[in-house]
Amino acid sequence: MIHASDLIGCVVCTESGTKLGRVHDLRVHFSGGAWLLMGVVVGGGGMKTRLTGGDEGSLGPGDVVAWEAITRLDDGLVTVRDEIAPSIA
Repeated sequence: MIHASDLIGCVVCTESGTKLGRVHDLRVHFSGGAWLLMGVVVGGGGMKTRLTGGDEGSLGPGDVVAWEAITRLDDGLVTVRDEIAPSIA
């Protein structure tokens, strides 16, 4: 089981090593009596939204990385597929 506290603050990098930022928040969906993790929020828009309690409108394209794009979780590091990097950077 993954806890939110395991992900918040983790560095997010592509498989080739490009740093995309840190996990600032999570996106979840409640379905069938359980919470499902849909993605992680990274980037400047993600930080702004978290600190100000702003709306989703302040998130830019690529500020939310879909859970399916994550290839590996290590202590303090989230690795994502290389092909998503241009939409995040």
